[in-house]
Amino acid sequence: MNEKKPKKSKKTEKKSLKPIEAKPENYFILITGVPLKNLKELANSLETMNEWVFNHHVNEARNDFSNWVKDILNEKELAEEMKLIKNMKDMEIKILKHLATKYL
Repeated sequence: MNEKKPKKSKKTEKKSLKPIEAKPENYFILITGVPLKNLKELANSLETMNEWVFNHHVNEARNDFSNWVKDILNEKELAEEMKLIKNMKDMEIKILKHLATKYL
């Protein structure tokens, strides 16, 4: 007999195994001179960052982390959520949840 193989339904979107990494010329350089190349490094740095460093990059006038995530890492939805966050722990948690959802 001439049996047809069932057609595959929608292709499943494969998740990347690691987050997008910025090119060296686009690394985020903290006020302390420490370079960050991806979301994982940003989340890790937020865990131990001094308050004054965070407040330099995130304040009423700007949110450097959100801008970098949007413009360089092209994670626009995460960047929009980060804009609203004004403390290190909440920002770290938001990034880690994003990484867990998107890359695990």
